[in-house]
Amino acid sequence: MTPAEKTQWQQQLRQQLDSGGLTLGQAVQRIRTELYQMTQAEYACICKVSEKTLREVEKGKTDPRLSIIESLLNPGGFALSARLKVNRVVPMAELVRRGVS
Repeated sequence: MTPAEKTQWQQQLRQQLDSGGLTLGQAVQRIRTELYQMTQAEYACICKVSEKTLREVEKGKTDPRLSIIESLLNPGGFALSARLKVNRVVPMAELVRRGVS
């Protein structure tokens, strides 16, 4: 993959993540398979995580620590960041009714 193709690929992956069309686990799997053509064992070794952890992240069967997500996304040129997404403000009465205080 040329540098220009890699940049375009990264932008497409980012757009899919931003739109909710792709989970973090699916993004990790695409980095591993499309960008590096690696097996789970190879990629897990590079990222210094267990194969089981990688497999569970890719399948969405775990809530990994942020450090794990960072180590899995980093080889693809991605870093984890937080952004505030405001949908609607929930009235306090509704939060109390739900048991959230």
